[in-house]
Amino acid sequence: MPMADSNRKPFREFPLSLRIAQRSFLFAILIPIVLRFMFRAKVGWMPVAVMAASGLCLLTGIVATYFVLIRYPYIGMIDPADGDLYAKHVETISLSFRKMLKVLGIAAGTLAIAIPFLDGNIKPIEMVWLMYAATLFLFILFLVFRYDRLEHPAVATFLRCTLGLGVILCPIFIPALIIGSIRAQTILDDADARLEAEKRQSRG
Repeated sequence: MPMADSNRKPFREFPLSLRIAQRSFLFAILIPIVLRFMFRAKVGWMPVAVMAASGLCLLTGIVATYFVLIRYPYIGMIDPADGDLYAKHVETISLSFRKMLKVLGIAAGTLAIAIPFLDGNIKPIEMVWLMYAATLFLFILFLVFRYDRLEHPAVATFLRCTLGLGVILCPIFIPALIIGSIRAQTILDDADARLEAEKRQSRG
């Protein structure tokens, strides 16, 4: 269950790895956009530098998210007292826009699966893409029809770490999501067992 308002911690007290993950994914998107406007003149080394900086942020975000999913798989269930990037900019998205994103996600997943079949001759590299696209499509369907923040804490943690941007990379996070889901369930079951034991002791 999410923590009560009086018990919430400010975001700066959340695990450093979570804060690094969020900012890394944000910067991976912002760096190419901002630098493109700042340096409109064509500079030979600029595209390489921008891609390198963005790629480094993305890699940092992936590593940090893996760590959070395995170490703190339940953190997505807890809201910071002062909000975070995900709470402020993703969870506040209007319901109509969320519905549009869901429709676009299903359409994009369907198109991604269909691409290898367009020429009628599937190559080995396209088989890899097909497996990636199929996993992505199934994950999108899961988010649209089954996902619940409290029932799937590891997925909630994944979305919070990546600001939702990691959805398109979800196939590479499957191992961490599986491990995180198992650990989160174990941790929550242990917490429930301790709580039940404390209640029995208080009654006795």
